[in-house]
Amino acid sequence: MTTDEFPRSWVGRLIEVAKIVGAISIILSAVIGVWAGTIGPVAQFFDRIDQLVDDVEQLKEDVARANGEDRVIRQPAGLSYILEPVRQGENVIMILVAARTRLGASCRLIDWVPIFTDGTNIPLPGRRARAGAIARQIDREMQTLRIEMIPPAELRPGRVSVYLTLTYSCPSAKGESIVQDRTEALAFLLIERTDR
Repeated sequence: MTTDEFPRSWVGRLIEVAKIVGAISIILSAVIGVWAGTIGPVAQFFDRIDQLVDDVEQLKEDVARANGEDRVIRQPAGLSYILEPVRQGENVIMILVAARTRLGASCRLIDWVPIFTDGTNIPLPGRRARAGAIARQIDREMQTLRIEMIPPAELRPGRVSVYLTLTYSCPSAKGESIVQDRTEALAFLLIERTDR
């Protein structure tokens, strides 16, 4: 049983002082622990870890974008082209080498529109040579497609570029969602008709 009296023996006093020092050290440890975990070095350490996690996620997105995996299709550079010569009033034929990405593997192409740009630098929509529903879908393997387009009548002779705007229906958490993508722009020389 303990009493409220301070011990008179040297050993008793030493034990009581040790108890007081122990209680003070526990209180100080708790205060320092709370400080370190809220605004001190431990909190800063966890903030840095959170920042590192954010940086890694951003890096993953950047790598996916660089590899074209954030798109529905991938189109290797230099393999697609326009069949030339192309004269005013003729259809334009694009040879497109492309494949679906992992993201776009389950998407379905529902529409596409060719966009032409001549020396005026004004984008002009063309038309598909074969109207109607899209019959052919590509998969994740590289495929070569022959795409025939009707250029706009107001397209001027000279250097012209064309790309396709692509509209996909893709599965999502809410059912189906519309996703837009586009091909790389391909350049060709539009020759002026001389038989007018």
